[in-house]
Amino acid sequence: MTSTRSARISALLLVVGVLATACNGSAAPSTTTNGAGTTTTHADGTTIEPAPTTTEAPEDTTTTTASLDGAEGSGCAPGPGALPDGTWFGFVTVADAEEIQFDLACWFTGDAAAKAAAEDGEESPPPNDYYVRNSNETIREVPVAGGTEVTWYPNIGDPTTETTIDYSTWLTEADERDFMPGVWIEIKAGEVVEIAEQWVP
Repeated sequence: MTSTRSARISALLLVVGVLATACNGSAAPSTTTNGAGTTTTHADGTTIEPAPTTTEAPEDTTTTTASLDGAEGSGCAPGPGALPDGTWFGFVTVADAEEIQFDLACWFTGDAAAKAAAEDGEESPPPNDYYVRNSNETIREVPVAGGTEVTWYPNIGDPTTETTIDYSTWLTEADERDFMPGVWIEIKAGEVVEIAEQWVP
């Protein structure tokens, strides 16, 4: 009886030993996490490093007030056809409730004004540090969106009179003036959504 019990105990200890060895051989891998990700280390010493990550540079949202041709706003060389969305300088030759007829021009200031005036054989640097070039006779018809507002000068000689009115009122009021200044128009989705007169000394 004693020898049989001893044999059973020996067998049980053998099984326990095998299980312990098996468990040690298949120990769960350890992990380490840091700013680069998670590193996995196995019992046999092998490691698995996290895949490298890349960070995209933030989009550059910086804008400039001068276009590639040196003119302010969206420039003055959009090509033929309708004006694309943007901010454009020029002169309103005719206007009604639905559209304006617009003579696109170039508005330069600072060094760009001096350069453009010299190129055109005019005084450079120009008086009052601005220069207008209007060498293209194309007139563009641009529809006016509902709700368009106009920043204007009731007294064109006095910059302190600047005020904002709705487009329909501007049509009536501006028509009574002897002089129509150049304007900036903002176009969105192919329509004028804002007009601002350009005061000049």
